[in-house]
Amino acid sequence: MNYIKILRPFNCLFVAICVLFGIFFRNLTLHSYNMVFAILSATIIAGAGYVINDFFDLPIDSVNKPNRVLPSGKIKPRSAYLYAIILFILGIILSFLTRNIYCVIIAIINSILLFFYAKTFKMNFLIGNIVVAYAAGSTFIFGGLSSNNFTNSLIIAIYAFLYTLMREFIKDAEDIEGDIKFKANTLAIKLGRKKTIFASILPIAFIIVFTIYLFFSELILLSTFVLMNVFVSIPLIFFIIFLFKKISKKKLSLISGWMKIDMLMLLIILWFGK
Repeated sequence: MNYIKILRPFNCLFVAICVLFGIFFRNLTLHSYNMVFAILSATIIAGAGYVINDFFDLPIDSVNKPNRVLPSGKIKPRSAYLYAIILFILGIILSFLTRNIYCVIIAIINSILLFFYAKTFKMNFLIGNIVVAYAAGSTFIFGGLSSNNFTNSLIIAIYAFLYTLMREFIKDAEDIEGDIKFKANTLAIKLGRKKTIFASILPIAFIIVFTIYLFFSELILLSTFVLMNVFVSIPLIFFIIFLFKKISKKKLSLISGWMKIDMLMLLIILWFGK
């Protein structure tokens, strides 16, 4: 049971849903076993990423989260490390069964990035943020490639990248005290909390510009464009205005949660819109 728990089953389920979204977005046809292997590969690699992250975070979690699987001694660190490596290899092997070389390349790249993200990247200025944002976007592309739906999945992937990057900036600002304690070199430590929040305006601007581009390229209808502005773009602008009035850790945590809901609204609008 502990070997399942350390995989973060609910997070892995969300990864599977993202792959499915990439497969079926504007492309509601079945794609034999490719779809199944794509979902399994992406989910297993994501699970491996969580395990290896817990392995490298053991000294920190022993202080902050002693009840987690590794700090509590329910799984030995060496066993967790080997478990992660086996899962990475299994995920890559399964990617070959999608019969798409680009899926294999993404599986290999993501496995390497998740390993080094856990080991060093997440503590480095901006690199960790970009890796996480890329990983979020690549999940949709992975599904799209496995079903010859790359162009459609790319639309969602770009939004996922920008949203995740924005949330990463907000989370950096939220976690600044803990990151200072553990000598991380995050964006918030480098720029300060206020400038980091200001930096999150850049992904928001790209989201708005990209939405306008989709409309004028006739990739979305006017009704979809209006809904995306009302329920996605405008709320994002209000989030930042709300934050700047009085910056606090509680507000940052609240906004981070709201952004998840905003991203969900985006996915729903794009799925049902045209």
